Amino acid sequence: MAMQGAAAKFPKSASLIILARDKTVRNPDFKALLFKRPPQATFMPNSAVFPGGVFEASDETPLWRKHFEKMGASKQLLALTEEPKGKKSAIYENDNPEAIEREISLRIAAIREAFEELGVIFCRDRKSLADGFGEGYGNFREDFDRNQWQKLVHNDSSKFLELCETLEIVPDLWSLHQWSNWFTPTTFKKRFNTAFFMIALKDIPDVIKEKNEVTDFAWRTPAEYLQHHFNKEIWLPPPQIYELSRLLNFTKLEDVKNFALQRRNEGLDVTLPIEYKCKDSRVNLLPGDDLYSLENAKPEINVLEKTAKEFREGVEKIHRIEFYGSNDAVLRLNYQLPHGHISPINANPNKHD
Repeated sequence: MAMQGAAAKFPKSASLIILARDKTVRNPDFKALLFKRPPQATFMPNSAVFPGGVFEASDETPLWRKHFEKMGASKQLLALTEEPKGKKSAIYENDNPEAIEREISLRIAAIREAFEELGVIFCRDRKSLADGFGEGYGNFREDFDRNQWQKLVHNDSSKFLELCETLEIVPDLWSLHQWSNWFTPTTFKKRFNTAFFMIALKDIPDVIKEKNEVTDFAWRTPAEYLQHHFNKEIWLPPPQIYELSRLLNFTKLEDVKNFALQRRNEGLDVTLPIEYKCKDSRVNLLPGDDLYSLENAKPEINVLEKTAKEFREGVEKIHRIEFYGSNDAVLRLNYQLPHGHISPINANPNKHD
């Protein structure tokens, strides 16, 4: 089954990697915002995740284009839909000719979900639209009844457009930098095709957690989150482990933001992990690994009479995550990723060599 066709059959979602400069830390000088899902969550309960959720029809209504035009953002919107010029992942391909472009609607979904879950709205008014987007940092606003609007939008996603019309703002699409695209493995009953964006902020915003979807939240450095995971204090799903490990390459938020700006036209591939059960572990093969084949993406896990070490013996190009326990994951990658993306750094103190 072709990847494009498979991805189209499952719900789309959008997640937002929110990074903010923090004067209390120096190496790195930024922290990331994650929250913990409640135990009753139907997908990844009790996990620590980036804000995000399911893509809704209200995120792609043509009414959004009318609102952007009313706010004088037509040219800026056009510029956004012209990128990336590189390979487009399938999630960015419109399957509804009446809808607005996916570069717009997926960003709206990510911003809406972050507001629903954490009460932070990334937006621009007429003045900041006119000032341009040179630096690439995100804008947020807090001077309105966030509690009331958060409840309204959480209960009805179409209220997000009404919120923007009332405040005379537009979602700050231009500060959401395309980052990655993860597709839940075929062994899961509930699956999502998820676009990940990154936003960089000069200041830490005030968070209002949504009581039904969020049990707790934190601002921590990527290394701190990973350390907490390996110490069994939190549990991170594989995409969170991978993306936080990517961020270990950076000590300055300015560098993360500039990197994202430089590769915004490169495009990206969808990452569909293919699961194997080895004698001593569970292994997720990732695209680019010499043993990666979509023919092995099945509803049941592939079983091997090998250890993880034996499974990678003689393999030239390796791109995989080896799980030796629920909080014991090792990232293995020995080549340059395509589309100019940066590789994750394995932070697990137990290397399992």
